[in-house]
Amino acid sequence: MTRNAPVDDGECATGRYCVEVDVDFAVPETRSVDTQLVVDAISCILTMERVPRQVSVNVLLTGDGTLRRLNRRFAGEDHATDVLAFPGPHRDMQDVQDAGFLGDIAVSVPRVARQALDHGVSAERELAMLAIHGTLHLLGYDHVTPDEEREMFGKTDLALAQLFTADGDSG
Repeated sequence: MTRNAPVDDGECATGRYCVEVDVDFAVPETRSVDTQLVVDAISCILTMERVPRQVSVNVLLTGDGTLRRLNRRFAGEDHATDVLAFPGPHRDMQDVQDAGFLGDIAVSVPRVARQALDHGVSAERELAMLAIHGTLHLLGYDHVTPDEEREMFGKTDLALAQLFTADGDSG
């Protein structure tokens, strides 16, 4: 699996999008994560969705315990999950443009590794998928109904195809 050059550079100073990635180094699995991949994946889906102007997204790469606490506190679900998205205080894209803040995403890196094994893909691809998935939630997409699920996962697949080129590897 080869990663393509990003669709957008993701740099705060020179690019359209500012993606801040915080890493919880207390979680051993986070120490080797490619944070640029997260920036590239989020920048890719924002570009594909034609999100105008510079917007910012904050990402926390952490462990199962933190995702469980966040899930319990904000969703009332007492279990760890792979990704959580917390949209900023916007009602529509105009609010996002005015404020410049799309929202926060939290990803469980240990879950990334486990799911990659379960799905037969690389951890890099699984991490990119979750970053894209979380960003789509920030943009208002959901997957409650079958039609919503098809749309959201279709967009995810298109973004992953932009980021990765298969060269003999199925993951």
